[in-house]
Amino acid sequence: MKTVYYLLSTFFAILASTACNQPGNTFKIIGQIDHVVDGDVAQLFTIEGNVGTLFMKDTVRNGKFSFEGNTDSLQMLSFMVYGNNYPMTTALIWIAPGSRTKITGIGYYLSSWNIESNVKEQQEEEIYRNALGELSSTSDSLLLLYYRSIDRMQQTNSNEMESVRKESRRLRDQMDSIGFIQHRVIFDVMATQPVTKSWINKLADYAGYAVSYKNTASYPERNIKRLQHLYNRLSDEQKQSPKGQLIHRYIFPMQLVQEGQPMANAELYDPQGNPHRIAEDFQGKYLLLDFWGVGCAPCIAAFPEMKEIHEAHKDKLTIISITTDTEKIWKDGLERHQLPWVNLTDNLGMEGYVSRYGIRGIPFYILISPDGIVEKMWSGYGTGSLKEKLKDIIQ
Repeated sequence: MKTVYYLLSTFFAILASTACNQPGNTFKIIGQIDHVVDGDVAQLFTIEGNVGTLFMKDTVRNGKFSFEGNTDSLQMLSFMVYGNNYPMTTALIWIAPGSRTKITGIGYYLSSWNIESNVKEQQEEEIYRNALGELSSTSDSLLLLYYRSIDRMQQTNSNEMESVRKESRRLRDQMDSIGFIQHRVIFDVMATQPVTKSWINKLADYAGYAVSYKNTASYPERNIKRLQHLYNRLSDEQKQSPKGQLIHRYIFPMQLVQEGQPMANAELYDPQGNPHRIAEDFQGKYLLLDFWGVGCAPCIAAFPEMKEIHEAHKDKLTIISITTDTEKIWKDGLERHQLPWVNLTDNLGMEGYVSRYGIRGIPFYILISPDGIVEKMWSGYGTGSLKEKLKDIIQ
């Protein structure tokens, strides 16, 4: 499980913080979980864009943990428990001034635990969690086995590697199959619930899941149809909102830019706030679009190789890094990593320009020809992979 914790820690880009003490704004969360060992760590994270920041933590003793602090507004947190027996899943916890939350359960599968709260948004979230029932526990058990298979890949010898990979793929396929069923259960519940802000956010999340499967598995057509049916519950105003347009792009995929098509155009901004029409202002060279975020370890790991490519081939290739982070996190990241090429944002994160290509995971790269046509699209980074992908134009 060390590998999993390292990945999660990097993704969250953990920064310690403390809650302020303002009388009357106290929130409290208490947990009692039976049949778990002492010493595991319960954690709360705040989420800003794609970056999570450690907010509070407490060590589990006799199955108990608690958090208490102050907040002056409604706030959504991410909750997880780190330990060797946990599948590293998370749950949303809503807090507000005066909120009280009680978490109870048996065993290590967080999805089976009960979360009681006087916050309306948390009560709404529990409707969906409760609807999944045993499906979530089955998914959690597979996830735990899957993470352990990843750990074994780094410890096994070459003779056994293929069998471990096959086992990992088998578990992944099983998780996908159960996940598709879970989605349909959620869609059935959503069809009976009022269309609220959190309802729309949930629809956007599941529309995004559908897109994320396009290169790894076939997302069931009947799930897409249900998403489209739920989308039609939105008002005209909601459909025209940034979130509504994002959902439409994800579940009506003909709108997404594909290889062989002209690149998407949009107005993005450099760190000084100057606007750039991306398909118009950088013509005449190959473009490498790099979608990244501060909390993405592979994104950061790619920068040394990108700097080599930039220095050696900037006469024929322009690198454009496009952030999925908020402005503050983005500018802090630019200061830290000193990226010498074009850096842009539209301040819309995953709902903006990045969604025009159906991107759900970073790093993601797009190679654009000098005449503005998408030549290649790929995700992920490994040492030397960028040079390999670009070998035809940088030799």
